[in-house]
Amino acid sequence: MKCLFITLGVNHAIGGEERFNQRLLRSLAEFSRNPGVEYRAVVVWDTLAQAAGMSGAYEPCSASKSKAVARFLRHVLLWRPDVILYGHILLSPLALAARLLGPKSRHLLIVHGLEVWREPFRRRVPLWERAAVRWGIDEIVSVSRLTMERMREAYELPVAIFQLLPNAVDVRSTDRVPSAEARGRGNILTVTRLGKLSHYKGCGTVIRAMPLVLKEFPRATYHIVGEGESRPGLEALARQMGVSGRVRFHGLLGDAELERMYQSADVFILPSKGEGFGIVYLEAWKHGLPVIAGNQDAGAEVVTHGHNGLCVDPDSPEQIAAALIELLSAPHRAAEMGEAGRQTVSEKYSHEVFRARLAAILQREDAPVAAVRSWGAERA
Repeated sequence: MKCLFITLGVNHAIGGEERFNQRLLRSLAEFSRNPGVEYRAVVVWDTLAQAAGMSGAYEPCSASKSKAVARFLRHVLLWRPDVILYGHILLSPLALAARLLGPKSRHLLIVHGLEVWREPFRRRVPLWERAAVRWGIDEIVSVSRLTMERMREAYELPVAIFQLLPNAVDVRSTDRVPSAEARGRGNILTVTRLGKLSHYKGCGTVIRAMPLVLKEFPRATYHIVGEGESRPGLEALARQMGVSGRVRFHGLLGDAELERMYQSADVFILPSKGEGFGIVYLEAWKHGLPVIAGNQDAGAEVVTHGHNGLCVDPDSPEQIAAALIELLSAPHRAAEMGEAGRQTVSEKYSHEVFRARLAAILQREDAPVAAVRSWGAERA
């Protein structure tokens, strides 16, 4: 089997999509150890410096769209891949050209969240995007059922062409998980990008909830790890709410520093409204932390309320405060939730589970080839 993967970024940034792509490439590299299995990857945004340590099958294009398209089409024409994976909806139009150059390939589009939900960016799907998906893509691989359902509705697609491939993290038996007694210092943690479009992550609502939390836990501290354009506004909000001394912004941290933040935290919180999956919940569980997620996005699909975390209204400071107080008040109960989350990761979201799911998708013998195109023709 030959697999060609084209995506926007792998190492150029730190985020859920990039980490998904890293794991997908790692899995493809592991598959390629078997005779007859090969893969190649064309990455639009990554630079040569960011390609350090990657295999020769990984081709960074340094944000040159023309270079990426040329390399991709050359591989399709000369290498003749059996399966082509498109890592973002913006790359789906390439499938129309690839069909002419390699008519025997299967074309799979990977989707994550907001880029195909159309909310809050665009209410209508562009015609070129709809045509590319319907006439160029055979199957759609979604990281969550929520993203699948929202894309299916937005693009008017049949459910049969969707497959699920959730995110994953590495869990080792040697990972150190602090006991409930070692925690209990009132440390609340969020790890996320603070981009200009990241208001849906809910950091501002957590800051608004802090006065209520501090009434019960005066020593509680909200730690935010991440950087971006929205940070100044969040800092101003903390001052406005009178909690700036109890809200600490750490910016981007290295692996060792981030590990220490997880080890010293009592609760992880990301009451988002726009998570297509929420890989940070898995990271928190890996460290034995209970999580608080929003109940309006895929967080409620990943987190089982009352078992490995709590799901709250992301627009309600009162609900967020109540959830934080509940977990901070009962450290042993919080530790039980964190352990349940760690078990959830081991059973459902480990690298081994991800790799097995990906193998099944790539080797699928009953793949509905041309399902989208034929369905589109019927609609027309």
